[in-house]
Amino acid sequence: MDKSKSSIILEDVSLCAIVRDEKMNPAGGIQRFIESHVPFVEEAVIVDTGSKDGTREILEELESRYSNLRIFDHPFDGYGPSRNYSLEKANCKYVLVLDADELLTQTQPINDWKIIHKKIKKGNFERLLFGVQNVCFKGESVIYGLHPERLFVNSSKLKFENLAGEYLNIRGGQKVNVKIKHFLPRARAKNLKNDDWYSSQFSPGYIELIGNKAPSEIESFAEWKEYNPKRDLFK
Repeated sequence: MDKSKSSIILEDVSLCAIVRDEKMNPAGGIQRFIESHVPFVEEAVIVDTGSKDGTREILEELESRYSNLRIFDHPFDGYGPSRNYSLEKANCKYVLVLDADELLTQTQPINDWKIIHKKIKKGNFERLLFGVQNVCFKGESVIYGLHPERLFVNSSKLKFENLAGEYLNIRGGQKVNVKIKHFLPRARAKNLKNDDWYSSQFSPGYIELIGNKAPSEIESFAEWKEYNPKRDLFK
């Protein structure tokens, strides 16, 4: 059986993701991310930006299992530039951008893929805006919001801006009734990650400090990556 096949496939859509040290994360890690998303797209482009925890080796094994999965290596040069590198490798009309701690669901609580598939079939859009559901640990509040553009026409005119790389250079788009589930670590771990990792992302020496050091080399890394058991509620 070809593991890249699913009952619903987003035709002419390339999933693009950049990863580093995602052997485990609050959403279950890189293997679970691949298994949950790659079967639903025509092509998946995963760019490893310097993993040192075994993520790259897992990706290599998964590439042999999924015929539509393509793995690339690219030295981390900021989130925006690294994301743009993944877009350059995409061959389809549309690109879908996700992170390894995020999830689109197939059955529970809703079939996100079916909704997106219908939207693509209708066409007439350049960029789609998704909702976000930040799934926190038990006892911590859930936060809802609006993600930047995550599914858009594959065009050289559309690029992620700046080192943080969360926004396209052209903003806005049509809303789609789908929430990307984003699994968070415990509140303490999230604060540690902000202090130990993200706090320097706008500093002059950002690439030197962060680009040359993998997340797994940071002391608080294991706390950021603790599995969030609420992931089991989503399928």
